[in-house]
Amino acid sequence: MLPLKARLDLRSAQEKMTSGLFSKLGDGTVLAVDVAELPIDPARAYEVGQRIAASVNRARLSGYLLSVLPREIYKRCCAFLPNHSRHYVILPEFPGSAEGYNGLLDQARTRLGTDCVTLVRGGERRADGAFLVETRDGEQHRLGAPGLGPDGEPIEGPIFLADDVAPQRGDVRHPDAVFVHKAQTVSRLSAKVPTANGICLNYPTGIVDPAHELLLEARDTLRDSGLSPEAPVFDAAMMADAELAYSYLEQAEMNATGLALTVRKQINGKSFNNSEITMWDVGSLILGLLAAVELELAPADRIYRRIKKIMASLPVIQDGDAAYPPTLINVRDASIERRGFDACDFARLTSAVTRAAQHIALADASSQLMGKWQIAGLMQGGVLNNILKTRIQSSYLSHCAHYQTRVLPALGQSETRSPYREAFAGETVADRTVNLLYTVDKIGILPTEPLLLEYVELGPSAECAVLTDVFLGAMKHHFDQTGQLLAPSETPIDTAPWFVYQGFDLGHETRWNVSYRKGREVVFEPVASSPYGIFSTKAAYLWYAVRPCRHTRKMLDMAQEHARIDGFGMSSGLFLDGYAQMKNHADLNTNGIVLQALAHLKRRTR
Repeated sequence: MLPLKARLDLRSAQEKMTSGLFSKLGDGTVLAVDVAELPIDPARAYEVGQRIAASVNRARLSGYLLSVLPREIYKRCCAFLPNHSRHYVILPEFPGSAEGYNGLLDQARTRLGTDCVTLVRGGERRADGAFLVETRDGEQHRLGAPGLGPDGEPIEGPIFLADDVAPQRGDVRHPDAVFVHKAQTVSRLSAKVPTANGICLNYPTGIVDPAHELLLEARDTLRDSGLSPEAPVFDAAMMADAELAYSYLEQAEMNATGLALTVRKQINGKSFNNSEITMWDVGSLILGLLAAVELELAPADRIYRRIKKIMASLPVIQDGDAAYPPTLINVRDASIERRGFDACDFARLTSAVTRAAQHIALADASSQLMGKWQIAGLMQGGVLNNILKTRIQSSYLSHCAHYQTRVLPALGQSETRSPYREAFAGETVADRTVNLLYTVDKIGILPTEPLLLEYVELGPSAECAVLTDVFLGAMKHHFDQTGQLLAPSETPIDTAPWFVYQGFDLGHETRWNVSYRKGREVVFEPVASSPYGIFSTKAAYLWYAVRPCRHTRKMLDMAQEHARIDGFGMSSGLFLDGYAQMKNHADLNTNGIVLQALAHLKRRTR
């Protein structure tokens, strides 16, 4: 377990180590030191460490980090750390009065030479080797090897049984050491162990870590009856929603290519349309049309003819040994609007074409299109690269990379890397989940897609299932705390800045944020207070299709009540402030995904 919220390169930073360097980290920040940069000379290492300790103040180095380091590096780190150890005194029972309890606590502090003392009772040894103790207020603590227990609860330690061993000062330098004394009376305690020094926190020293906090919150919230799984329902109202979403695909169709306008808006009877389309939206169009076949919204042969026309119209860029679809094309004639290659959008298109290939009528057209693509030259170290205007960029550190690893084997690329898969490691589910959340934090805002699209199109991987649980629990927790119903996703909107990214965000002070561009600046705002906070229509339908329960049904009801634009399509979304509709504003991706979600839902009810 390595909770990393800030990295410090000592070689470049030690000369700048002032309080200002750490002023924005906050009380709960965990600081990871690049131990390879520490001076070998213990005296010099101690000096550097003291400067860190003085600057960080209440922030501290992680005990989890130190517990997994090789012994020599461990000793180099621990040599300079302020000691945050504390003593637990296990009593058979607590004194009956507050006066008696406080008197006993004062005696223990005097005999042990430290204020970092907690009186507890219990001392039961659990299966994982930890001691379970309870304070006078009923709060439980587990003491043992530091880290997370199998259920995600923190274990404080490492533990030293003071009644069994009298370690020397040089042996006990872990900053979170726990000394346990078993005593019938405090008068029998002896100060066998080194006293705590440095900053003495008069409360348990568990790390305030947002990923760990989120894990525990989600686990508790998922027990809520509002998130209990329910049998999915597909009724006449949902069929009407499907018909409305399909009407967008029909009305926006371009006869020459079969493609569709990606955004449509009407103001005072005038239409304002976007005729540029990404490969992501092409994928959403094909998948929406396949869902329409499943939902029997139009004759299958007519839809198949349109899909074949779309596939035949897609241009391919020949670039040396590589061949790939461009970043952006025009829907009217499929001309290239922007050269380049987007790995995430390509994965979405590939998912659509491989699903189309499962239909006999589309098998040949799908095979011919995929046969034109040659992406081996774009792969580097198991990662599919993006091609931008002036450079090549890895797509690894993105929320799309895992989705890509589920799709690209269809093109013969089976050795692909996923940041989710590589982070999802540890002895317990709790360890694996928190490590995965650290990676999500590193990547940035996590939206509903492609997370739930993996569910609908490919079935959930272990990583996808865990993130879905945490995401759903966090949305419900937010609702319980604020009364605000969220359905976050990336969404086009009907006003500047025209497109926003929103979702789950561990890397900022608030958990739910909206991000958008303002000129060259990237702005982050709390979704709850931003004027661009959006309740995404497609997210609401996806969540109910994947995890039907009372809460996701509430999300679906909100979309059904406010997002329908009769005769036009499903609105892109609702402004969170009052849940007002983006009037006469609809987009291809939303309507295609709504169709996908409804087809998935109907499939589940059979």
